[in-house]
Amino acid sequence: MSRQQRQPQNEMVSWYKDMPICTRFLFTSFILVTVLGNTVIRPHYLVHIPQFTFYKLQIWRLYTSFFLYGLSLSGAFQLYFLYTYSRDVEIDKFLGRTADYVFFLLFEALTILIVGWFFGFSLFNQSLVMAIIYIWSQHHREAIVNFMFGIRFKGVYLPFVLLIFEMLQVGGIPWASLIGVFTGHIYHYLQEIYPATGGRRFLNTPQWLYYWFPTNISSASGIRTSFGTILNPGRNAPRTESTSRNWGRGYRLG
Repeated sequence: MSRQQRQPQNEMVSWYKDMPICTRFLFTSFILVTVLGNTVIRPHYLVHIPQFTFYKLQIWRLYTSFFLYGLSLSGAFQLYFLYTYSRDVEIDKFLGRTADYVFFLLFEALTILIVGWFFGFSLFNQSLVMAIIYIWSQHHREAIVNFMFGIRFKGVYLPFVLLIFEMLQVGGIPWASLIGVFTGHIYHYLQEIYPATGGRRFLNTPQWLYYWFPTNISSASGIRTSFGTILNPGRNAPRTESTSRNWGRGYRLG
């Protein structure tokens, strides 16, 4: 194999390995479950159906129902959004605090499952992605987002613009995305807003997560952890005050 042929492959492998650990898990899970669910395994065995999940102990459905999607252009966009916003949140808001990001994802998964149960949903990919986007919007409230048709607005409004855009597309209420915004706000309120007013902090990352995801002191190039080094975006990838996102047609789940 020539050097020219090896270089793109090495760059792809390096790009994948450089993903923060949680984003890499989400990214890999999305591809694995989606490909299997659209080729080898019938989707029926991967969605969350309470009587099968709990009464027949098919516990894997609690995992696969968050990552199953269609093999379509919409699915490709959804994967891109998941990667982009999860990576931004993990290396910015949760930089050096992998255990806290894992706790956030677990909290979101639990609340989405509970709320989704009332709506009879069996897939939760859209809700999880929107919850991550909501947390991103709260951390980047003043960032300028370039939307379609040259529309520009602050990052804090992104989830609500997306809800309106999706509502116009589907001709109804985008419940799956709305659940993501709702559960994301619950986390943000309990973790940030309520304690800032002098209230008790109800959400505390369990110590066993810190045991599994320990973090050492940051180095000049990034945050050293037990699983590798997360590059410091402040040094290696300077942030700009404007961020651009292109959104395609939504894919409603449930």
